[in-house]
Amino acid sequence: VHASIDTIDTLRGQRSVVRVRVGRTDEAGALSPRDGETIAEAARAALDERLPVLVELSSTGADIGEGLAALHGWGLAARALTSCSGIVPTVMVVDGPAVSGPALLLGIADHVIMTRGSYAFVSGPRMVQEFTGVPIGKSELGGSGSHARHSGVATLVVDDVEAARTAVAALFDFLPSHNDELPPTIPTSDPADRPTAEAGEAIPSS
Repeated sequence: VHASIDTIDTLRGQRSVVRVRVGRTDEAGALSPRDGETIAEAARAALDERLPVLVELSSTGADIGEGLAALHGWGLAARALTSCSGIVPTVMVVDGPAVSGPALLLGIADHVIMTRGSYAFVSGPRMVQEFTGVPIGKSELGGSGSHARHSGVATLVVDDVEAARTAVAALFDFLPSHNDELPPTIPTSDPADRPTAEAGEAIPSS
């Protein structure tokens, strides 16, 4: 896990964010207790600096060899991210697996951007089949499409991580850095009271 204060290039200029990259490791993507603590430290730094927190996530969850210590690390991350709620924006990008603890963190974020091949669930297909008798694949259980259409976890689904970063930059064109700041505005010559009768055509009949 690596955390730092970075800048993102948006249409309205550069924006500062606290970025955390949670990537695959030699242990098949499993994370140590320290990894969860790093996410928590980043969230606390975001609150102190009044900056958005951006988590780029790909993890198979806690390292089983670490036992309760690993779960404690994810608990610290969840608590710190929850403290950001309503104060600074929290955005997560999922590129790959988000299993167990990481999957739970997605529900805390304000916005989640998933790449098309990513997936997120607390318990995997094998466990689901063992307890329910129903065979199910990763994509059906927790693929990006499922989270976009059914669970509502995914704000947006994109093709790859580069597209995700572009989407993050576009998203920050609409978000303030904290709750005491007004959202960015776009100068326009389009009258606010212009009739838009064609907007009704965008609403489906069902």
